[in-house]
Amino acid sequence: MGKIENIENKMETLIFLSKDPLTVEELAKFYGLSLDETQEILSMLKEKRKESGINIRIENGAVFLVSNPLYGEDVKKFFNPELKIKKLTKPTMETLAIIAYKGPVTKGEIEQIKGVSVEKTMANLLEKNLIYISGKKKAIGTPNLYEVTEDFYSYLNISEKSELPGYSQYEKIELLYKENEGKDSEKPGIIEEIKEKTDKKENIEVENEIE
Repeated sequence: MGKIENIENKMETLIFLSKDPLTVEELAKFYGLSLDETQEILSMLKEKRKESGINIRIENGAVFLVSNPLYGEDVKKFFNPELKIKKLTKPTMETLAIIAYKGPVTKGEIEQIKGVSVEKTMANLLEKNLIYISGKKKAIGTPNLYEVTEDFYSYLNISEKSELPGYSQYEKIELLYKENEGKDSEKPGIIEEIKEKTDKKENIEVENEIE
């Protein structure tokens, strides 16, 4: 077994056993590698696992294991995340939508958007395994960052955020807002953005299933 392959296996073990997603920076520091070397090893590991049931995902500097979207139907049938989503209240669905489209996002950022506390709502979504802690934000207090889980994607029969209905339009709205920050422009509510920019047919189908 070569040195690189040995490190690959070791990294995979740490990623599997870690409760929270590890960062590329943490792995590089632990093994005394550069960020580029670590990225290269993780890319090789990701390539090796792409046909297996468990994949490697690298997003925003965080590394974690996810189920292969190719087998989403099996996951959906066995764990039935649809039932979890159908039991959610409208305010909880709104919070879930914010995390789906805007994640990784902190609890504080969600509360700023909604204007109310989401403490209990977040606990409910975590318990139902519809969201997870994907890392820490480099800010005062290093708050947790949240994203939706594979259960959520499986329910919508998609594999990643870019496949969310209307996501490309949402990205354009975010970009325009950032370009105009500080110019007396007011950002539209995120829920309204999603509703207006999502393809109506797909949006209605998803809403009907959730209700």
